[in-house]
Amino acid sequence: MSWKWKFSVLMVFIVGFSLLIFMGHETTNQAPPIPEKVVDESGAVLYSGAEILSGQAVFQKYGLMDFGSIFGHGAYNGPDFSADYLHRQCSIVLESLSWQRYGKSFNVLGAGEKGALKEEMIASLHMNRFDPSTKTLTLTSEQAGAYSKLKQYYLNYFKECKGLPLPVNYIKSDKEIEDLTKFFHWAAWSCVSHRPGKDYSFTNNWPPDELAGNKPHAGVFLWSALSLISLVGGIGLAQFVLGAFPQLGWSHEDAPDAVVDDVKEFLPSAAQKAVYPYLVIVILLFAFQTVFGVLSAHYIVESGGFFGLDIREWLPYSVTRSWHLQLSIFWIATAWLAAGIFMAPLLSKHEPRGQSVLVWLLFFALVVVALGSIAGEWMGIKQKLGNLWFWLGHQGWEYLELGRVWQILLTLGMVLWVVIVLRSIKPLLASGDRGSLPHMLLYGVISIPVFFSFGMMYHPGTNFAVADFWRWWVVHLWVEGFFELYTTIIVAYFFHSLGLLSQRSALTVIYMDIILYMGSGIVGIGHHYYWTAQPAINMALGAMFSALEVVPLTLLTVEAWRFVQLASVNGSIKNFPHYWAMMFLLAVGFWNFLGAGVFGFLINTPIVSYYEHATYLTSNHGHAAMMGVYGNLGIAAVLFLGRYLLKDDFWSNKLVGISFWCLNIGLLLMLALNIFPAGVMQMMASYEQGFFYARSYEFTHQALYQTLTWLRVVGDLVFLVGGITPLVLLILRGIFGLRPSKAGIYTH
Repeated sequence: MSWKWKFSVLMVFIVGFSLLIFMGHETTNQAPPIPEKVVDESGAVLYSGAEILSGQAVFQKYGLMDFGSIFGHGAYNGPDFSADYLHRQCSIVLESLSWQRYGKSFNVLGAGEKGALKEEMIASLHMNRFDPSTKTLTLTSEQAGAYSKLKQYYLNYFKECKGLPLPVNYIKSDKEIEDLTKFFHWAAWSCVSHRPGKDYSFTNNWPPDELAGNKPHAGVFLWSALSLISLVGGIGLAQFVLGAFPQLGWSHEDAPDAVVDDVKEFLPSAAQKAVYPYLVIVILLFAFQTVFGVLSAHYIVESGGFFGLDIREWLPYSVTRSWHLQLSIFWIATAWLAAGIFMAPLLSKHEPRGQSVLVWLLFFALVVVALGSIAGEWMGIKQKLGNLWFWLGHQGWEYLELGRVWQILLTLGMVLWVVIVLRSIKPLLASGDRGSLPHMLLYGVISIPVFFSFGMMYHPGTNFAVADFWRWWVVHLWVEGFFELYTTIIVAYFFHSLGLLSQRSALTVIYMDIILYMGSGIVGIGHHYYWTAQPAINMALGAMFSALEVVPLTLLTVEAWRFVQLASVNGSIKNFPHYWAMMFLLAVGFWNFLGAGVFGFLINTPIVSYYEHATYLTSNHGHAAMMGVYGNLGIAAVLFLGRYLLKDDFWSNKLVGISFWCLNIGLLLMLALNIFPAGVMQMMASYEQGFFYARSYEFTHQALYQTLTWLRVVGDLVFLVGGITPLVLLILRGIFGLRPSKAGIYTH
């Protein structure tokens, strides 16, 4: 490839990560300070900064981010505790001021009197009373009184658990609940107290709450408008480039005339055959992940359990949702780790001795990590691990629930995976061109453990805003960035090996993917940082670059037909031996455009995100992108590998076809019947009545919201019964129909 391509890719990474490091620097320096002590106006100490961090640890070890949220990040079945504390504090302060000024309850005051008290309270809330020289935060007497009352409120809340999908006495220690309340207060203070020298809070005035005087500041409107200009300009430029250079993308024009795939005659090596247990684990984890997702959704309509059976003591919502998210990461990642192991010798025609031993070693290591982390999360939440909760139990971070020991072991497992793949492709690396296909595969493989490891850049004592900055490096950069890049490299390289793509075209696809997806996606991570107590510059950069993330997704509509033509054999894609795997890849394109593009841009514009953040519209984007894109990618990998490993008699196009349509139709029904309309309802409630109300028990248990949740059963059943069951049958039956392996070193 031309040096211009390589230079462009290099500049994408240099500029992207330079800006990201700058954002991290600003986040660390401008995060909401944790005071050494919090005092009332008389100077009496209410609590210490150590107790705030202790409360944050309580929030983490009980998995409360998989029940409610802080700064809008977390689950949606409980309240956002930063917004919850803030709104309740305002109500208590107003009542206190009303009795002081007028000798009667706030509710019976006239409009003028209410307005005057609100202005007085809002002014006191917005005033930043933190003294950096003494590291002391001073509360007004009314705020201190509110804190005292809310300590009792949250004590009752977590003891009685009325109407909650959590067991009675979920948190047994009064001291832990008291520390938790201190953490909630600090978070609420960050939401309303102005940054030094600014006219908005640490969270850019989020959450929307008229009572607290929180409304979007000028920057939210400015960067929303500029992001739209960025989007339109980016789309126009991309369309011009594609028109000027039609050979870019999935082009079949310079490929060989015939497909060279020999599925029917293929015999796997010992190491390739050892990949099949990975596929079994993938499908079983997928099934269990879906079951726990259904159970978590049911908790919204029946907080007491499951159709009259109270299961909260053993499977509280915090556990079922943790498993639902964690298993999704496990099964999708395992599918593509397996694909790398299998594809490497297929591409290199080389397999070193002892490779199958390493493949089996990695398999058992992954099983241990999966089972150990899942069990640890349950034991951690049930407080059976003592002070080891962070290391062996539940870390407390959404999508990174697994204990730190399991996280380290999983990272080491990925390093072993890199070694396995490298051993197979080593002969291909003899080429002097560091930008060749084999080298791009090597870079993609190495990036997987490297970027997963950034999830270990924080510990229980890390400021919440700083820790959340690093968490998204895994959730966004690792999953949405480098894992998708790795899969693109694998697919492009595989198609080249089949004769569907020339090496030039395959490399063009990879380089274009890096320039378009990574060029916007690295800094586009900033759309997760709008409201998490990070500086406004992160919102500015995030808005501009996340708008550009839509540009390559719009091109998928252009590329879809070319992708179909690429795999056409004798005029039809149905004659392609990997037809159904290709169909799942086409589904990836559809969901990339709808889930990541349409739904993603819908919630990424700052002014829209301000009101919809942490509503079901976020979940709508998450489901469409996570399952629609990465789930379909994982299943495509399983089918590619399964088609090679299973005897023809044990392969069933009928089962796979049923699964394909039911999975995608089921997902679409979930979104259309429940998640999307419920999200619109919540967003409008957030706009009209404040975010506190949109996430309240009263709102989520109103008749229409509950009806929409029940309607989700239709999509769930189609997805689970019609979509997953056929895959389970195919893969489990395939255990008895594996092709014999070749003797000796793999040759092809």
